[in-house]
Amino acid sequence: MEQILAPVVFNRHLTGDYWLIEIEAPDMAAALKPGQFVNIRIENSLAPYLRRPFSVYRISQDRRRIQVAYKIVGEGTRLMRDTMPSGGRCDVIGPLGKGFSLPPGAKRIAVIGRGIGIAALPTLVDAAAEQGIEVHAYLSARTRDNLVAEDIFSQYGFPVYAHTDQDSPGTLVTDPLKELSQTRKIDAFYVCGSNRLARVVHELAETQGAPAEIAMEQHMACGFGDCHGCVINVKLGRDEPEETAWKEVCHYGPVFNTWEVLHA
Repeated sequence: MEQILAPVVFNRHLTGDYWLIEIEAPDMAAALKPGQFVNIRIENSLAPYLRRPFSVYRISQDRRRIQVAYKIVGEGTRLMRDTMPSGGRCDVIGPLGKGFSLPPGAKRIAVIGRGIGIAALPTLVDAAAEQGIEVHAYLSARTRDNLVAEDIFSQYGFPVYAHTDQDSPGTLVTDPLKELSQTRKIDAFYVCGSNRLARVVHELAETQGAPAEIAMEQHMACGFGDCHGCVINVKLGRDEPEETAWKEVCHYGPVFNTWEVLHA
């Protein structure tokens, strides 16, 4: 983990409400694992006062630069867009947290994301492709122009099911995943989105006897467990439903097994 003032390579519109910033951070990029995150601070501003956590969207092939996809939702992300131009700098800490894990010998995995939660998945897909693992992607958003990363999954020739509330009202992005799981063996499931989405994925993984991991979306101000502002209640053992504890998402996550967090 390091804190640097990283040179900004570009900061441009991605699609819909989303922007994409790329920064030079060689040591950070070299150490980063799929599913880990970074914490970004707006320089020379007290609004927002605390850092904001962001999933790493992509790592460059030479592992010298990282990308962060972010949605304009408030003053902090607006300032990220307006105060970090190409040639500027970004105050960033990372890599932070515990990332995804790929099971040894895995041949096929499913990744499921909704909204900005999709941004946590491309680094996992890159890692899976390097290992020759087939990835089935299920991506969801409210509108077509807010559906991100579809091109990243497609570039490997992996099947992608894109779902929007706008185009397919009354259906769920997990509907075709249920059909796939009935005919194909899936070695692991990965999800980032709503609790409802996570519960469906967890149940499918249980029927397959496969592991399932979830990247939790939580406000993580410090990024390494000191402020205790991002605690959630987790199970301590898979077969011990009554044994729970409060754990910091930034330190023990943001990636957890679904059985750890879906007990309530």
